[in-house]
Amino acid sequence: MKKIAILAICLAFVLLLSACGNGKNSDKATKNSDKPLDGEFITILTGGSSGVYYPLGGTMAKIYQGMGAKANSQSTAASAANATTLNQGKAEIGFSMGDAAADAYEGVDSFEKQGAQKNLRSIASLYPNYLQIVATKESGIETVEDLKGKNVAVGAAASGTEISAQRVLAAYDMSYDDINEDFLSFAEGVEGMQNGTIDAVVISSGLPNAGVLELQTNKDIVIVEIAKSKVEQMQQKYAAFFPTIIPRDVYELDKDVETVGVNNVLLTHKDVPDDVVYEMTKGIFENIDQLKDTHNAAKDIDIDQALKNLPAPLHPGAKKYFDEQGVTE
Repeated sequence: MKKIAILAICLAFVLLLSACGNGKNSDKATKNSDKPLDGEFITILTGGSSGVYYPLGGTMAKIYQGMGAKANSQSTAASAANATTLNQGKAEIGFSMGDAAADAYEGVDSFEKQGAQKNLRSIASLYPNYLQIVATKESGIETVEDLKGKNVAVGAAASGTEISAQRVLAAYDMSYDDINEDFLSFAEGVEGMQNGTIDAVVISSGLPNAGVLELQTNKDIVIVEIAKSKVEQMQQKYAAFFPTIIPRDVYELDKDVETVGVNNVLLTHKDVPDDVVYEMTKGIFENIDQLKDTHNAAKDIDIDQALKNLPAPLHPGAKKYFDEQGVTE
């Protein structure tokens, strides 16, 4: 009888432990379901405060915080700097222009000295950037050739904007030898135009750009045309570029303006765990309305276009999400 009693007590104890264990697993499953990024640290690399990356990054941080992550967005020098930082594993996700990201992954042009950034991985293509060469009407600048001898803010050094500025000049058989280049951010360039120290500013962003709208409050502006034929010439060497237009109603212009477009992308690096990238990707596309409410440029984000013209291999975590959604290249 004593043996039976001892066995009964042991059995009850085992069942109790099992019940407790099941309860814990159930709680964990519920927790993971409600807060799939619980406890994860996520740094989002954006760009200058007057660009589109900055507000979108802030919204992404809030989305990830709602998923349990300790997320923050950081203002940076944008594309090229973000690619380098991600390649070093110092952040989890960041924005970049597609051409700058492709240069980084391949280690060409501005990345030739530091070498190929082979740790980079793609998450998704987002919305197109429009290269906007903005001048005041009083400057007399109407064409790219008119930039000769002028003070031009070409973007932060080694940024995606600055790289594009060089390539546009080259398409017109020009270089920095022909202009007085200033390596200023969007906001700094616009401020320089307000103060009369800058004649034109090169901006690559979604539409509309906050800095251009601010400039328009007290200046009449011109958006300099980049001819379709020149863009197609550039496209032969830089596949990420494509011809597009800035619609006249965006800045209340006299007409649509031909220019060069390039897709923006979200990048990560190979050492971010698959499940984390999966949840980050899912968080973006399942909360896309929050991004679209943040900036007009995000209205062009389309999940069916998310795998187009990616500059680096797709991260397996992102691939899992897109596979579930039936999205293919």
